Amino acid sequence: MEYRYAPELPKPGALKNVDFANPALAPVIRMLAGNMRRAARGWTAPDGLRFRVFGTEPECFVVEPDTGEKLPGMVFCHGGGFFLPLQTSALELAAVYASQLNIRVFLPEYRILPEHPAPSALFDCAAVWEHVTALPEVDPLRCLLYGESAGGALAAGLAMLLRDGGKTTPAGQALIYPTLDDRSEEYQSVSAYPDAVWTPRSNEYMWRTYLGGHPQELERYLIPARNVELSDLPRAYVEPQGIDILRDEGIRYAERLKAAGVDTILNVIEGSYHGFDSDIGNPFVRRVLERRLEVFSTLLK
Repeated sequence: MEYRYAPELPKPGALKNVDFANPALAPVIRMLAGNMRRAARGWTAPDGLRFRVFGTEPECFVVEPDTGEKLPGMVFCHGGGFFLPLQTSALELAAVYASQLNIRVFLPEYRILPEHPAPSALFDCAAVWEHVTALPEVDPLRCLLYGESAGGALAAGLAMLLRDGGKTTPAGQALIYPTLDDRSEEYQSVSAYPDAVWTPRSNEYMWRTYLGGHPQELERYLIPARNVELSDLPRAYVEPQGIDILRDEGIRYAERLKAAGVDTILNVIEGSYHGFDSDIGNPFVRRVLERRLEVFSTLLK
């Protein structure tokens, strides 16, 4: 099947199509995760920004303007199918947000599969949110929740958890090609793009592994699309990608948010694919980032 990619966007490389469900690849995935951990810790921030790591359970990476001023914040829940740690591509994006919005960006190094199924990752992100909003150098009323791919489930679920727990809620939530629903068979985009970057096989295996033995009372937070109560959530920006099995669940979730009275912007990026924004120097990606920055700036006001 031939997919129509945006003219300036290259087709995804073969590495992006790692089959997480293939047991023979488990050692490769572990090696890849280790390489990613080392690369993230060796990352260097661009001029004008500072990069640091704090905490132990979980560790949290911070990309921020080199200033002592009190600034807005963002808690950035990275992707990776709950199997991969923080990646340098997320740090590069965080640097764009930190410099262009003049904010502090916090990236939790949450616990990952297969050793740590749900709710470990969600609770780790919640712990970082609570810590960040208590920091004197962060304005707690001007903090965003940001999640990409599997991190989209974490960001959406955390927004619900904070609402129901009476905690400090985000000024907005940004869900980028988010995974939100374990019922893949309900979405036409799954059958339309079987060979896309994020495959149906990997998606099914991710949810099955992530939810193994999860507490039923937490299901509405772990699988945001299963939560029937979406009212009173923070304003939302939902960005599905056109060539992605997750496209339709992102669209449906945004429509449900709107129906529940949540101020929501749905921005489907046609011709793009899962993880396309790792190439931040690409003109197409830069235009998409400009739109995100415009929305985030509005949410922070």
